[in-house]
Amino acid sequence: MSFFDKLKSGVAEAGNKAKIAVEVNRLKMQNSSKQKEIEHEYEHIGKMVFDSLKQENMCTAEQLQPMVDRIVQLQDEIQLNQHQINVISDEKKCACGHTVPIAARFCPECGHQFVEIEKQEGDV
Repeated sequence: MSFFDKLKSGVAEAGNKAKIAVEVNRLKMQNSSKQKEIEHEYEHIGKMVFDSLKQENMCTAEQLQPMVDRIVQLQDEIQLNQHQINVISDEKKCACGHTVPIAARFCPECGHQFVEIEKQEGDV
């Protein structure tokens, strides 16, 4: 392989890594925004409960349910984004919560052994 071929290959690899970094950062920013929205919903729920207790007029579950549903939806979206980040970064999540390389057989933090799924002869 000539010098220019190696250079071209290195530039292409750097470009791919940059694209991955941009996509990962975009997903992380989305997660941050969603987390802030969750915090806002928590504050809104807390204010409603406080006001209802202060006025001795308890708020109902029906009044709180739309906010609870929104929080659950945002949490699901954050989980989906985190999964996409792991796929893009060739990482997986351990049961202990740490992120490890996709090829890892054991978690370096807790020692958890990852089960490898063996391919059947008919699988490709």
